[in-house]
Amino acid sequence: MPRIVCPNCAARYEVSAEVLGPAGKKVRCVRCGHVWLARAEGEAPPPWPEPPGPRVRDSGEEPTAGARGEAVAEAVPELAPSAAAPVPGVADRARPQAEPLARGGEAAAAEPRGSATLLLAWVLSLAVLGGAVWGAIAYRSAVIEAWPASSRLYALFGLDG
Repeated sequence: MPRIVCPNCAARYEVSAEVLGPAGKKVRCVRCGHVWLARAEGEAPPPWPEPPGPRVRDSGEEPTAGARGEAVAEAVPELAPSAAAPVPGVADRARPQAEPLARGGEAAAAEPRGSATLLLAWVLSLAVLGGAVWGAIAYRSAVIEAWPASSRLYALFGLDG
């Protein structure tokens, strides 16, 4: 009889080979409740299939020499420039210089960075929040009728009535 071992708690069980079968069987450990695919002890799992090879994009041109795979293999070294070779166009461009960060000086005052937009967003947010509070107070009887549990909240703030 094959022996199986729980990988979680190391509990050992004797199980007949017919129950497990050649591919194994999902079992649950009685001691810890862990579920796993059990195989007879010493039995190796079936091998995984080989992964597919790398895919090569079709450039639309027919290979000139030999088989298609040989032509692609010959072209690959040409695509990767060496580290010592200069990349055309890169050395020509001027590198932008970063300006030092100002600490509350003239540069910080010159660019407000959207402070007007931020202020407007805060004002609108507070207006929406104030409108919601006003509506909850002004129409509290309708709110209590729609949501009876809210009467306790109104009573907590002394607005029952």
